Amino acid sequence: MGAATDTGQAGASAELIFSGDELLRGDTLNTNQLYLGERLLDLGIFTTHALCVTDDLRALVEAIRSSLGRRPAVLVLSGGLGPTEDDLTREAVAEALDRPLEHREELLEMINARFLARGLPMGESNRKQAFIPRGATAIPLTGTAPGFYTQHGETLLVALPGVPWELKQMWEETVEPLMHTALERQGEQHTQSVRRIRTFGIGESMLAEMLAGFDWHDPQATIGTRAHLDGVTIIVRGQAAPQGQRKLDTVQTRILEIVGEHAYSTHGEDLEWLVGGMLRRAGLTVGVAESCTGGLVGKHLTDVPGSSDYFLGGVTAYDNRVKTAVLGVPAQMLVEHGAVSREVAAAMAEGACRLLGADCALSTTGVAGPAGGTDKKPVGLVYIGSVVRGVTQVERHQFPGEREHVRERAAFAALDLLRRRLLREVPA
Repeated sequence: MGAATDTGQAGASAELIFSGDELLRGDTLNTNQLYLGERLLDLGIFTTHALCVTDDLRALVEAIRSSLGRRPAVLVLSGGLGPTEDDLTREAVAEALDRPLEHREELLEMINARFLARGLPMGESNRKQAFIPRGATAIPLTGTAPGFYTQHGETLLVALPGVPWELKQMWEETVEPLMHTALERQGEQHTQSVRRIRTFGIGESMLAEMLAGFDWHDPQATIGTRAHLDGVTIIVRGQAAPQGQRKLDTVQTRILEIVGEHAYSTHGEDLEWLVGGMLRRAGLTVGVAESCTGGLVGKHLTDVPGSSDYFLGGVTAYDNRVKTAVLGVPAQMLVEHGAVSREVAAAMAEGACRLLGADCALSTTGVAGPAGGTDKKPVGLVYIGSVVRGVTQVERHQFPGEREHVRERAAFAALDLLRRRLLREVPA
């Protein structure tokens, strides 16, 4: 693996090529790009190009040759390794590298064994999947599509299936260990280190103002941001050598001082994992009472393996009759303040604590849209209630976006409210 020479980036660079008409039509969301970009960045390798290419041999060959001409340390291809006529990655790589395809009997046997294990006969079309370019090394199967890798000059070329779970397993079990070894051989001077500071409750524009004192383009500590529904991640990149690490330590410390409790992780943890760990360490239990989020808060909490240690259950109280009959929200309170109100959010959280016998509770009630908003209670208005050891607190939020965005942001905001309260009110 070599260093980038013409991209303007310090250290090793990567390029990504994704094949598939379904990606270009928008039929399939390209989650592989997000995954690979983040995994490469964790290795200290910055992705400079990412391209989606139609299922056409000439277009694929040209894309591969163009990428190889820039001499990235890594070129990752995703998709086009299946058995159909429009799966052309093997042929494109062979032509771009001027290496013939070779039949690998052991691959054919493995593919056949996969089908037999499922009680199915292998189709004749699957035989093409046992061919890979001469000199390439096959990657052990995760599905029925073999991946492969080969070195071409300074570039490690890796071809992976487009199916996300197959790609991820091949990457984590084969490709990433291979790249770790290559990076260790070349030493730290050409590699980068990455720090990720995950934040919630503060937007990119406000972060830009708060961090205006930094040189975002400093090659020793380059700063960038990535906004998502679970908050904004501040990404700081610099050299992996000891002097570079010291610079990154200094910058990270200053950023954490500036953003304060908005920062919830420097090690990549998701909010639900972080909150779950805090509850488990404190020996506390939690329940939820959800209206506008329709169960999303409970879903995120139970996404964590072992969440039964602290999550007791929840009530999806969409109708006011459920809020009253199950959670004990006073009917008069609903009449006077409406379902979307600070008072009802508090009563819902308190009702969940009583009903479930939980130490903590979260509640959500709001206007997710697209209809139902008024001047006083517009679409995106959400009240989030919380109870921690008998003390109730409610926050008011106005979330932007479409219905699903409002609901997801509200669910993450509920988790973040509980995180901040546990941080302040529960001894570590």
